[in-house]
Amino acid sequence: MEDFKENLIPSLHFAENDEEELAEEIGLPRRSTIPSMLQRNSQINVLEQLDQSGERNNLGELRQRKGTVRFERSKAVRSEPDKSGSGTGNEPFGESLMVLEFGESAPVEAIQWIVDKMRGRRVDGGMELIVRTEPLSKDSQTTIFHISATHMKLLEIADDMGFMKRTKTGIIRNFNVACLDEFFYDETMSLEDILTPADRQIIVKYALESIKAAEDEHRIPGTKIILYHGQSIIQAAQSAELITNLYSLHDKRKLKELRHRWIKPARVQPIDEIRDYFGESVGMYFSFLGFYTYALVVPTVFGFLQLGLSEETETVPFFCVFYVVWMKVFLELWKRKSSSHAYRWGTITMTNLDEPRVGYYGKLARDPITGKWTPQYPKWKTYVQMYCVTAPIILLCMGIAAFVTIFQFYVEAYLAELFGPDAYLLYLPSVVNAIYIAVSTLAYDRLATFLTDKENHRTQSQYERHRVNKLIVLEFVNNFLCLFYIAFILQDMKMLKTQLMMQLIVLQFLQNVFENLYPYLKKKVGLKIVRMFVKSNYEKLQQAHESYREIGLRSLDADDPRVIQNRKETILEEYNTYDDYLELYIQFGYVVLFSSVAPLTAFWAILNNVIEIRLDAYKLCSFFKRPFARRTKNIGAWQLAFETLAVISILTNCGILYLSPQMRELGAGFSREAYTLTFLIIEHVLLGLTWFIYKAIPDTPHWVRVALAKAEHESRQALKREEH
Repeated sequence: MEDFKENLIPSLHFAENDEEELAEEIGLPRRSTIPSMLQRNSQINVLEQLDQSGERNNLGELRQRKGTVRFERSKAVRSEPDKSGSGTGNEPFGESLMVLEFGESAPVEAIQWIVDKMRGRRVDGGMELIVRTEPLSKDSQTTIFHISATHMKLLEIADDMGFMKRTKTGIIRNFNVACLDEFFYDETMSLEDILTPADRQIIVKYALESIKAAEDEHRIPGTKIILYHGQSIIQAAQSAELITNLYSLHDKRKLKELRHRWIKPARVQPIDEIRDYFGESVGMYFSFLGFYTYALVVPTVFGFLQLGLSEETETVPFFCVFYVVWMKVFLELWKRKSSSHAYRWGTITMTNLDEPRVGYYGKLARDPITGKWTPQYPKWKTYVQMYCVTAPIILLCMGIAAFVTIFQFYVEAYLAELFGPDAYLLYLPSVVNAIYIAVSTLAYDRLATFLTDKENHRTQSQYERHRVNKLIVLEFVNNFLCLFYIAFILQDMKMLKTQLMMQLIVLQFLQNVFENLYPYLKKKVGLKIVRMFVKSNYEKLQQAHESYREIGLRSLDADDPRVIQNRKETILEEYNTYDDYLELYIQFGYVVLFSSVAPLTAFWAILNNVIEIRLDAYKLCSFFKRPFARRTKNIGAWQLAFETLAVISILTNCGILYLSPQMRELGAGFSREAYTLTFLIIEHVLLGLTWFIYKAIPDTPHWVRVALAKAEHESRQALKREEH
């Protein structure tokens, strides 16, 4: 250990309790609990007996390809090998990892070809997945397939994908199926425990998207869908709507256990269990929501303090500075927490692959680097769409928001003349404006998606970044233009406080009602509506299913619970974290931009979040389809969105400070130019303070850096052992 410290990373200074800190953070056992080799061998044998000889062949190939396996299998009773080869439909069908639904007009020839690709051997361009058809009923409209894979196949693909998993030494490093015994870090573990439910979902989706068109495959048989060499066949079928639905069924047992722990208000969120089931993206969102809610405790306490002192002294200057420091510290500490999550979840070293997204289109041409035929879309067309179509539409939306804002004040002035300045009717325009903001938020979400689709960005990361940027601009103007007008044009701090609280409370109330009521109603009445208005294709599908049986494709049993479950879940609403992040972004703006004049803003935000955490947990476990798990190491483009809002808040808080009566009184002896220059200096000092906080708080905790260095050292030692 001492040699490692001195030779590998001499620049790091190790504290005496580094080992204890590392053990505490990543949950290392204090003593070895690695199972015996005999137990590991027994588990391997059980797996092979379940999966039959195909798995034994796969394991043998992996041993030869990846190096010597660090365990030897003992002799066991083995079933007769399956003569028909991998993927024929004779394998035992385990968990339904993915459901694939073809369109009503999908040709049988195309369906058979795609299914053969999924079941085919990898050397022939397939992925050796297990496929079952869903039995027909009198209400069937489309052809539905359930997809699974053997345990060893999942582990093999996880190895190919570069998954990082915890080893028996407690280090997180790249998973290697040829060294499988090293990843059993607990004596209670079985082979199924190496991969989480979210891992298995990600792996099967990756396997489907990895089925690529061969050089001589130029179109999907029976269709006009053109393929280029190396294109994902499943993605091409999705883009052409040959495949209309691709999703996963819930694991009812695991979901029930998670919901039981998650929705109870008195319990801490089980973030690791959320991640294991829903994936890193959802886990990261709920961790951020919880961390942000805890961080709001500080401005809430100071807000009540400010409220108590406001009658005796002017506290705006102090709280302007406080909010600037608080928000920067919060964002920097979140980076550290997200790094800790990313390390423990094995995503800290992941990179985004430069693969075309599903909806990307263009004219086929040879790639100048690879020489393969790929869709090419001129970049200038994307820029034309962005600057000549998207920008004018966004400016138009901003103009509409400005008109609504100014019109609100004209209506308020008119009502004040009719009913007097103290009439309750004066609150009506503010309420109407808050409702308009809540409704337009839903419309802007769809508008941003539509405009980004038209821009045709090549990769998913580019698409998400540009979509988030549009949402940020639209929602910033929609929610905060009115407040800027009151603060810096009308300069009425009392009206600013009233308007801010009205918008925040009404917006949060309407969002919570809509995002919970709509999925609930869709689940309760959706299936009945589908049965009433959708025409059955039973006779047509019956002929197609006969042809599937002829090629050896088996069907699930009619009484299989997954069949009934699929019919219930197929009509459920799809969940994504965009809307939830956007809601937090808007709330964060209300908290940091103007809350120095509205001290209870943070209190209402924390009250909303405490309720929303449990409501979101309940709705996600009860009223939504199982979302696709996505691997991520942070909150992506939203981190920049929150940091941008933090920088803008420095300007707004300095502006409020500039207009505060106390500061004007203190600056009475200054000329106007000197008074303004003073606040420009204060603004730059605060910007410098945020830069200092940024540098003073490292993004990655020390224990994570130590663990990563240890993982690198362990990998090099393992490589040396294999070379010798």
